[in-house]
Amino acid sequence: MKDLPDTANQYDFDFSSRLIAQQPAEVRGGARSAAKLLVLERGAGKVHHRRFDELGEFLTPDDVLVVNNARVVPSLLRGRDEHGSPVVVNVFSPMDDGSWHCLVLPASTAAVGAELRFGEQREVVGTLLRDEGAGVWRIGFEPGGIEVLDEIGDLAYPDYLVERPVNPAHYQTSFASRPGATLFPSAARHFTPELVGALKGQGVGVVEVTHYIAARWQHGYLRDWFGADVAWAEGADVELPAGASGPSLPFPRPERYEVSTGAADEINDRRRAGGRIVVCGTSALRALETVADERSGRIWPGTGWTNLILGPGHRFKACDAFLTNLHMPRSSELRLTSAFTGRQELLDLYRDEVIPNGYLFNEFGDSMLIA
Repeated sequence: MKDLPDTANQYDFDFSSRLIAQQPAEVRGGARSAAKLLVLERGAGKVHHRRFDELGEFLTPDDVLVVNNARVVPSLLRGRDEHGSPVVVNVFSPMDDGSWHCLVLPASTAAVGAELRFGEQREVVGTLLRDEGAGVWRIGFEPGGIEVLDEIGDLAYPDYLVERPVNPAHYQTSFASRPGATLFPSAARHFTPELVGALKGQGVGVVEVTHYIAARWQHGYLRDWFGADVAWAEGADVELPAGASGPSLPFPRPERYEVSTGAADEINDRRRAGGRIVVCGTSALRALETVADERSGRIWPGTGWTNLILGPGHRFKACDAFLTNLHMPRSSELRLTSAFTGRQELLDLYRDEVIPNGYLFNEFGDSMLIA
């Protein structure tokens, strides 16, 4: 497949920040599963406006729903370097030996063997073990263990959230069991245990894979630590906001995934029986497309790293229907979604159906099923 490079301007549309859901449905007086659900039937060209808890009406007993079970960890660490100067480390993708990949600011701080100190008493030492390339470093902590991040780190809430969620549990899905994600696999946020139970009761399979969403700098957090004059040229990279200029779309750096043998077997069995693979979220989708056989679409179990970029022209091997949130203009997630519909078709859908009907965007917003 040859795919011409896209520019951010090709994925722009009229957008107001008022469309961003600032609080989860629970805070707004509803339930997680009561979000709006737009259903696009591609073959028939039909659009339905429903509620998320009515999702089961659009699934069959043979289908399998694939979700990401990664759990968000407090990945933003503010500390001091060996000279006492402020430093920020953003960890992601945990390794089996307890080390992490990370981004470091200022970049001039990063060197093999550099010791960075975190915690109120600077009691946690992070040692940069090796340069992984492209601004990514490997870091080990002493004392180690995932619980250390709970003591010294902050969750990487995106800048467009004016206030941080009152309850950190609102920034996790009901599937979150594998700690290591930097950002929220938010497409699955609307599921409750009750809704999952109802889907299983009608025969739908629910399969979990793991995809650790990698780090992206949050400029608001950096300003809090470095001050308003922090130099963005140090290497901080974020999604281009609406109205920003830039020749190309930013895409996630390589991310770690895990697809178990049991998950692969159930997905393959369901498809052989005539069911559809219904993938929830861009992260789960990238993991599945990475391990899917190029010719047959068979899912192979495995763990590794993916920098797979999906967009218009991609032939999906492991996804028959896609469940996703509503994405900001000029974002890589919007480009990925357009691979199911076509770029202009998706922009038209946003203009004609999504925005006029009051759908809310991003992790605390509403949802769309492309079937």
